[in-house]
Amino acid sequence: MQEPATAPWGLGISDADFRKLKAGFEPQDQDDKWRVSITDHGQSGNISIHLARSGTDKELYVLSIKPSDSGRSAVKVEAITWEQNKGGIRISEEQAKKEVVIITRRLLECGFDALPEYDVSELWNHPAAQIDAN
Repeated sequence: MQEPATAPWGLGISDADFRKLKAGFEPQDQDDKWRVSITDHGQSGNISIHLARSGTDKELYVLSIKPSDSGRSAVKVEAITWEQNKGGIRISEEQAKKEVVIITRRLLECGFDALPEYDVSELWNHPAAQIDAN
């Protein structure tokens, strides 16, 4: 990432969503636009989920996840790191979080039940890219 930013999230997710994120996604052909991979941080138990464009391998998002500790606490997405500059379009924390949810819901069939449904068009209709006609 050329202009990364990191923000806390604190999003509790289901064990099912955690398993789907950990399974990742490897593109099968040129129609698959995303790659989802994992980095295990060993002793700490924390993992990072990396979302990258498959054609360029450009990483755009990283989720820092803390797994549950023997069932005493829920799995949490503790933080998100994202590329703030997508070809001159500035991506806010809120927009980055929405994009990750949209991508992983569609690609991995994650539920993220605690969050509202987002319109898929929010992936390419960035508020920062809107031109005011007035």
